[in-house]
Amino acid sequence: MSNLLWQEAWANETDGIDLTTARVGGRATKANPNKEDANWWNQAGPVWVDNYIRWRKENPDWKIWTAPDGNRAIELGLIPEVAGVPVKMVIDRVFEVNGELVIVDLKTSQSTPTSTLQLGFYKLGLELTFGIPVKWGTYYMARSSNVAPAVDLSEYTHERMEYLVGQFDKARKHQIFLPNTNNCQYMCGLTEYCQFSTKKEK
Repeated sequence: MSNLLWQEAWANETDGIDLTTARVGGRATKANPNKEDANWWNQAGPVWVDNYIRWRKENPDWKIWTAPDGNRAIELGLIPEVAGVPVKMVIDRVFEVNGELVIVDLKTSQSTPTSTLQLGFYKLGLELTFGIPVKWGTYYMARSSNVAPAVDLSEYTHERMEYLVGQFDKARKHQIFLPNTNNCQYMCGLTEYCQFSTKKEK
């Protein structure tokens, strides 16, 4: 059943899109000589969906939170204003676990993110929008079909996040864009223009 739903969603989302030009990730192997291309994702997707459903059933204490406005916290869209800047965000999931809220971001990458800043922004968005305290966040890693250890997000205070957004906004307005050389292994839309990148798009 989930495979059928996946195929319907895949067909709907890719309608009119030429996937032959889509970027591919991972590395070439005997089993996947074309790396993680569109065909690979189309095969992996239904398996990951089934695994997520199984994980939810095996963890009944993890209940989808319902926000004060009545919306269930599944792809919860918020636009809080931070330092005078509207910050658009879509939070994959917010669970209520044993009376506490836990922000969960769904990831399909091989490695768990080392930065929790994204979760910190989600924490801020929830607190500003609904006036409720949020302490915990984590990532659901699709490849391992489980959540990473929960992270205490207390360091992401309103003052710190306002400072960050304010500085980001100043840099944007003055067109100051510093390269993040820690992520140069990834391709991005500015790769061909970046003097620090050793990967040039073709």
